[in-house]
Amino acid sequence: MNTAPLQGIKVVDFTEVQSGPSCTQMLAWLGAEVVKIERPGVGDATRKELQFLPDEPSYYFLQLNSNKKSLALDAKTPDGKEILTKLIKECDIFVENLHPGAMDKLGFSWEAVHALNPRCIYGTIKGFPLSSKYVNLKAYEPVAQVTAGAASTTGWWQGPDNVPTQSGAALGDSNSGMHLLIGLLTALLQREKTGVGSYVYQSMHNACLNLCRIKTRDQLTLDRIGYLTQFPQYPNEKFGDFVPRSGNQEGSGVLGWTYKCKGWETDPNAYVYVILQRGAKEFELAAKALGFDDWLTNPDFNT
Repeated sequence: MNTAPLQGIKVVDFTEVQSGPSCTQMLAWLGAEVVKIERPGVGDATRKELQFLPDEPSYYFLQLNSNKKSLALDAKTPDGKEILTKLIKECDIFVENLHPGAMDKLGFSWEAVHALNPRCIYGTIKGFPLSSKYVNLKAYEPVAQVTAGAASTTGWWQGPDNVPTQSGAALGDSNSGMHLLIGLLTALLQREKTGVGSYVYQSMHNACLNLCRIKTRDQLTLDRIGYLTQFPQYPNEKFGDFVPRSGNQEGSGVLGWTYKCKGWETDPNAYVYVILQRGAKEFELAAKALGFDDWLTNPDFNT
């Protein structure tokens, strides 16, 4: 017996590269039937991106498109439009992440799809929110990280590497896909009450910004009092107008840092992140475990 939560849900996946495919992949993992639309003769751009075996799709493509069916279709042609229209009339969710205005030009905007199938939920990922002056611009992973403030608060605060730094995690792409997934699942529940589908819009900028809440907290604090006690710059360095970068500092007033371990010269994984909790009891236990009992009476550490 198939008990997958989205069994019976049909999804038309008109997305490319990472942000959209990551969303529809999770729908597929949850049991939905996902049909990925790809350009004839070309396919998704990631099929050959960083490809090292000519007869096999790249790992990039496979990591984002497992569990899906694939259909080569040119939505610009009359035949392609006819087939896509038929799929839309039978689906529960339609997802796209093309550049702003592209789906309107193809004739499959939210309004058009809603007229074809009022129960269909329409999910879209774009670079910026509808209220932004940049709403009509394209966006990519680094653009989202930069505009949302993630890059400016990541990295080192001094030395030659004191520059805004991208996160290794796909905060702009896959994270946007997860945010859209939440909206789509919510829209499915709403449809049970209303009987009609809804328009679910997710911007990469806002998805990335949502994961920067702690840095937003820090910015609000800095605006209010002019300094941040949990940052390594405190108390000897002057704070500017914006949240500084803080390396591997834990960031919440808790002692934390990355330290080298034995063999670090040749082993790239020979590091440990040590974090000490705030409570006096926890600090005492940690000091004794590390062999630094003197910390308990040292005024530099015991306050």
